[in-house]
Amino acid sequence: MIKRGIDGALLVGVLVTMGFMLYAGEPTHLDWWLGFLFFGLWAFIPYFVVASMARRVSMSQPSLWVLLVAALLLTAGSSIVLYMSFIAQPDPQSGVVFVFLPMSQLVALVPFLLVAFLLRRRDEQ
Repeated sequence: MIKRGIDGALLVGVLVTMGFMLYAGEPTHLDWWLGFLFFGLWAFIPYFVVASMARRVSMSQPSLWVLLVAALLLTAGSSIVLYMSFIAQPDPQSGVVFVFLPMSQLVALVPFLLVAFLLRRRDEQ
């Protein structure tokens, strides 16, 4: 049940991120898709990291709860940043958010991943 919540939150985050990438980009140009392959993968890495960790700790309920909170914060935070960058306060340089947002998301995820890992180890003992 918790795992489905994590997967759902992460799916929403990936779709929102992809939607903003399509909105901000030029998907009608073929060369744009080459850049999207790189930046799309980069933008989705934080979501894949949480999904991967959820699979590793799937037997630990406390770990899954921590990862659910992480997934919800990841999705909500990135949605807000992307909305502010492209809709509320658009700027010609807003596209740079796709370079720096995943890096900051990964840094912000470290404490959650560490706690989830430690809770899993505690449950195994």
